[in-house]
Amino acid sequence: MVNAGPDAICIDLEDSTPGPMKEASREQFTAVAAEIDGAGIAVFARVNAPGAGLDEDLDAIVGDDLHCLSLPKVEHGYQVTEFEEAIAAREAATGQKVGSIPIRPVIETPRGVINAYEIAAASPRVAYLGGVEGGIFGDLGGALGYVQTDHGTETAYLRSKVLIDARAAEVPFPIGGGMTARKDAEGARMFARENRILGYNGVHCAADADVIAAVNDELTPAAADIAAWLRLMPACEEAERAGATVAHIDGRIYDLVGLVRVREQLDLARRLGVIDDVEGERTS
Repeated sequence: MVNAGPDAICIDLEDSTPGPMKEASREQFTAVAAEIDGAGIAVFARVNAPGAGLDEDLDAIVGDDLHCLSLPKVEHGYQVTEFEEAIAAREAATGQKVGSIPIRPVIETPRGVINAYEIAAASPRVAYLGGVEGGIFGDLGGALGYVQTDHGTETAYLRSKVLIDARAAEVPFPIGGGMTARKDAEGARMFARENRILGYNGVHCAADADVIAAVNDELTPAAADIAAWLRLMPACEEAERAGATVAHIDGRIYDLVGLVRVREQLDLARRLGVIDDVEGERTS
């Protein structure tokens, strides 16, 4: 799966690991994480809840190759701060820089949706957050009773609400989760497109090469958008330096608050190498 093009791989020690296999999974984690990290892919780990294996998970997996820790079924901000304290103790014990491991609280209960801002703002370590979608056998689907569809509009409010809370708390990487009723690559593309249109930076998707390729293609900034942003940036940044809140360009008004999102997308395009292709076309 490391060759399929994911930005990160989440090793799930919680629901996806049967109880009798949890200790073996902890023992195997370091070797698997090293292989993933060695391929240039960020390693996430979804741990068990406090009192249900969290301490054992942290003792086994906190190390150099771990990028982010995902805490499942978070419903309150204090759970994030307690999680942060538990991580800090392991970072100190293993010689890691305290504060170096980001947190992804997983929003997958009705109470978590209601308290998403409190959760997002609970710690500066919260780097990833988003609404998680799923069917009747998923946590939110089972709790709310909605019917999962191909287009996913039944969870548009859930994802929108959590996204607003994440942005208000200045979480740098809002990522949507789950899938629609369709589990194929085209279904993943549709869901990724809807999340991108809502304002998400990424999607937590199935570990399937075709699904990953479709999601990556959908979330990569389009060449036409990149070209338009590059054309606008000099005038917008000049207005910004002058202390203005808007830029007047070719008879149109551009509110400079949009530079936050534009810069995010241009930075992503640079990391992907896409912006070099667009700039090459402009100068050729």
